[in-house]
Amino acid sequence: MKNRFLENIKKNNLFSKEDKLIVAISGGADSVALAILLNECNFPIIFAHCNFNLREDESDADEDFVRKLAKELEIECFVESFETEKFAKENKISIQMAARELRYSWLEKIRIKTDSKYIAVAHHKDDDIETYFINLIRGSGIRGFLGMKEKKNKIIRPLLNFERNEIESYLMLKNQEFRTDSSNTDTKYLRNNIRKHIIPIIKDVNPSFSNTFSNELEYMNDVFKVFQNVINTEMKNIILSSSADIILDKNNLLKSDNKKILLRELIFPFGFSQTEQILNSCNDISGKIFYSKSHKLLIDRDKIIISEIKNTEEICLEISENSPEINFPINLRLTISEDLNYHKYEGKATFDFDRVKFPIQIRKWQEGDYFHPIGMQGKKKLSDFFIDEKFSRFEKDKCFIMCSDKKIMWIVGHRMDDRFKITNKTKKAYIAELF
Repeated sequence: MKNRFLENIKKNNLFSKEDKLIVAISGGADSVALAILLNECNFPIIFAHCNFNLREDESDADEDFVRKLAKELEIECFVESFETEKFAKENKISIQMAARELRYSWLEKIRIKTDSKYIAVAHHKDDDIETYFINLIRGSGIRGFLGMKEKKNKIIRPLLNFERNEIESYLMLKNQEFRTDSSNTDTKYLRNNIRKHIIPIIKDVNPSFSNTFSNELEYMNDVFKVFQNVINTEMKNIILSSSADIILDKNNLLKSDNKKILLRELIFPFGFSQTEQILNSCNDISGKIFYSKSHKLLIDRDKIIISEIKNTEEICLEISENSPEINFPINLRLTISEDLNYHKYEGKATFDFDRVKFPIQIRKWQEGDYFHPIGMQGKKKLSDFFIDEKFSRFEKDKCFIMCSDKKIMWIVGHRMDDRFKITNKTKKAYIAELF
């Protein structure tokens, strides 16, 4: 394995003998094997371990193991402890995504601090296959089917051509201990489900699937180059400006036989996934705005303008009778119901059907906003409501309001407006629910 490892580094020009490397080491088999191989080959390395504090004593045991291994090998070791769950909650992202963001951000800081050339991570061929299926299930476009890169910016993957069983066999041969993450067996995580249930079935059908996958991946990358050449040629007639704002020629886009593919390729890097809706709206009255987490897209008379959201107060979405659901900046669904009960559940509100006028706006609260709190006489400023409810600055910044005919219906997730409540004259209702 050592010889193949060295040949692969040389063949793909991953790094040179003089390059200092940060090794992202968890204590698991893959990262331990990478660390041992690099050390055995006399490459200058530094350990970097992330303690995500997700598995209580196990996480601390992983950290102890890495520290001990570093001491045995006489390798400098950096360790960082993260409040991963808190970070995920504050940023409204999954635990897995939070860990990834924290990990790579910190690793880059260590790389700069130590004047290291690259960050070496232990992804292998099985990881690549699993990621392919994750992308297929979630939908990621053609780029999701191109596989991981052995070298991308400052990240290198020297084990990408090796399978998991080869790595574990190498460690057994070396009589080298490693840690086992108990969460790797939990099938509530998509990757584990794919690893335990989908891949074994495929390998039963085709025992040489790993090699087949590698060959097909190489072919897909060649196909992608052809695809890019064709797309780039057409984009020259569509992209009018790519400076601060991206400006597209709407008419030339609509004339193209490949308009759906072109639009997806143009908007995907900015976080938009609503290709069909945007394309359909190009034939409607101008002025329609779509949002991603970082950008807004305006459909003008003869242009499509994509610009960065610099202030979340800019966000103002509309809910129409025909499109009663939004997925950004919050996940909210509006349904017609005969349920006329007042819901105390904070994520749900019930409004008198006849009092609601469309389109409904979802926006950030503003100074001077007021509403009529349900169950109270008179009106109240939102700023006073936040004080009374002891909202933190963070909670206020996250707060959205729901409006009809310029009147506040609901401080989303918190308090309804009395003017839209159910009465004894109500026949049916609109139910707004966070999901």
